[in-house]
Amino acid sequence: MEPFSMIKGTEVKVFSLEDNDTTLVVANSDTARPEVPARLQYEVCENDAESQAVVQKFVFDLQRQGWAVADEPVV
Repeated sequence: MEPFSMIKGTEVKVFSLEDNDTTLVVANSDTARPEVPARLQYEVCENDAESQAVVQKFVFDLQRQGWAVADEPVV
């Protein structure tokens, strides 16, 4: 999976997979506060199929809360 971003106002979440696609990493940041380092969240999964399902669930839940997938990854 290629990294992708979701945005809501000035908040940004960047999703990526590591460790042979079994660890989901979510970096949370706020473009209005660039001096504050991103907070990282890790979700370790049994396999890549489980990690893909977790990503889909996160995206679904966040979209219901008003988040949108960015056209281009935000770094």
